[in-house]
Amino acid sequence: MADEDLRTGADGRTTRSAEKPTTSSLVLRPFGYLLIGSVWLMIWIFALGVPAGSVIYLVLDEDIVNGLGERFANPIEAIAVVVLLVPLMALIMGPGAIWHLPTAAWPPMVLSYLYAVRSLRPSYAGEKLSFSSWSARGSTFGPPTAGDVSMSLQPVRRSGLTDLVMRFYVSGWDLEGRMFLAMLPAGFAWSAAVVAFFPGLPDPVHLVFRVVTALLLLSSAVLGFLAFRARFYGDRGQS
Repeated sequence: MADEDLRTGADGRTTRSAEKPTTSSLVLRPFGYLLIGSVWLMIWIFALGVPAGSVIYLVLDEDIVNGLGERFANPIEAIAVVVLLVPLMALIMGPGAIWHLPTAAWPPMVLSYLYAVRSLRPSYAGEKLSFSSWSARGSTFGPPTAGDVSMSLQPVRRSGLTDLVMRFYVSGWDLEGRMFLAMLPAGFAWSAAVVAFFPGLPDPVHLVFRVVTALLLLSSAVLGFLAFRARFYGDRGQS
């Protein structure tokens, strides 16, 4: 097997990827990549709507508002909610819904649309555009799987754009401790946002929690940027 027939995936494994595509695949692959990209686009839009949509739902649903109001009227139940539920939601919403869910969706979307464009260019007609590699079960974001996880849509021919998108691809799918911690303030911001817009509270309380929400989101943005740079540009930053 020639060296040029091998590609190293995001997981570090080597995969045969550069066999010449068939005539039928050349005709169909623009439509295939457009379809795949559109599916990922829908997933991404849904992912973006989860954090904000859940806050809106909680503060507009009268049954939930009344139920939470009754819970917080009891000091013991209020303390239990703050001590138990708020940290749990920070873990779920911050690293999960705010970072990993959308970041796992938009890189495959961008790559799919990029391949759709490349598939129309004669300079790419003699080669495959993407390939898949495999990551060990439990090492990636997403539901439990019975076996290894396919990391698809990786570029056969790299460019500056694909390298950048693949860094986000890896960060979205591959769990990493520093980014996980960086997103925890954003998770607490989700709970603060619920209070910031919860009906019936005094205006000063709304204002304070809106400021807290903004500061927590800003903290995660800064910490996330530092975590991303340390992970993918650490050696460059030390040189």
